[in-house]
Amino acid sequence: MANTDPAPQAVKPTLLMVCVNRRFRVDEASCAARNSQALADALEAGINERKIDIKIERSVCMGQCQIGPTIRLAPGGRFILGKSMSDVGEILGELEDICGLREDDPLPLNLLGS
Repeated sequence: MANTDPAPQAVKPTLLMVCVNRRFRVDEASCAARNSQALADALEAGINERKIDIKIERSVCMGQCQIGPTIRLAPGGRFILGKSMSDVGEILGELEDICGLREDDPLPLNLLGS
């Protein structure tokens, strides 16, 4: 079963880290072996589409290989563990609740015309 840390977020996260580490030994668990790259791609697309106010970064091992893929909110350090592609909508909904939406960037003055 997926494991999500239920502790409330004290600080609004600004970065979503997704582990895409792949181990060379096939007998050792890794996030990449559990499809974390596709998960990161889907989260990035959803964050951009929904304009969620958080940046995403692919990272290397965060020490949770046995229960990954590992996703971490920063600052704050809350882990979201063991999620799959079927959980993307749920994760995006939670991120939207926690982080809010980005304000649309106003048009640069030189594009507004005279």
